[in-house]
Amino acid sequence: MSAPTYQAAVFGATSSICQETLRAMLRQQPARLLLIGRNAGKLAAVADDLRCRGAECLTLTAPLADFATDWASLLPQHSANRPWDLFLLAHGTMPDQEQALADGNSLAEVLAVNFVSPAVIAAACGAILDRQGHGTLAVIGSVAGDRGRGSNFVYGSAKAGLDTFLAGMRHRFAKRQRIKIVTLKPGMTDSPMTAHLTKGPLFSSADRVGALAWQAIRAGTPVAYLPGWWKLVMTLIRWLPEMVLHRTRL
Repeated sequence: MSAPTYQAAVFGATSSICQETLRAMLRQQPARLLLIGRNAGKLAAVADDLRCRGAECLTLTAPLADFATDWASLLPQHSANRPWDLFLLAHGTMPDQEQALADGNSLAEVLAVNFVSPAVIAAACGAILDRQGHGTLAVIGSVAGDRGRGSNFVYGSAKAGLDTFLAGMRHRFAKRQRIKIVTLKPGMTDSPMTAHLTKGPLFSSADRVGALAWQAIRAGTPVAYLPGWWKLVMTLIRWLPEMVLHRTRL
């Protein structure tokens, strides 16, 4: 069997959407994957699953919110002297909003995990792509960042910051056509992160969202709503005047 031609480093590899994205990738091509996360046991289970699907997998246990980690130096040590084709950032957490608002440390942690950590890692990955001259950085954000709403503005504000950060990176690399910055915006997805929520007609399965995410990554789509109809939904929500929005329970 020939060596895999596609190499990806995946942050938060135990995310259900991330796992489905990687499964969709492997249905189309072999890959060498560096799976990064904070839980060694869960990483090992994900790696075993992906190996059964044809991937070569390495795992790296690391605290993703440790801002002292020099990812720009560490990642090349695991590259087997080959360029990275993809950096996929999938880590995050859905907080209990009332708990976060009642405790400053909890609020700071939510913002750190959902915005600061992905931004720090994205910047390091961008520096590597800049040196290589090609490759894709894809980051899982959320439609929640499109407008502040009473039901989830803590989580949404972190995703809004991440959205703006990635938009700035796209502008920074706009003249480097072989470097792609992809913002993935899932809507409500049936996953362990949303296990506490009542499921309704707007929910999509993780495997569908993952398959759509891989399509967007392959195409280098700058901003991809997953599924695509969420773009219309969020456009309507953004257009709502505040006096109308305040009468809703969104």
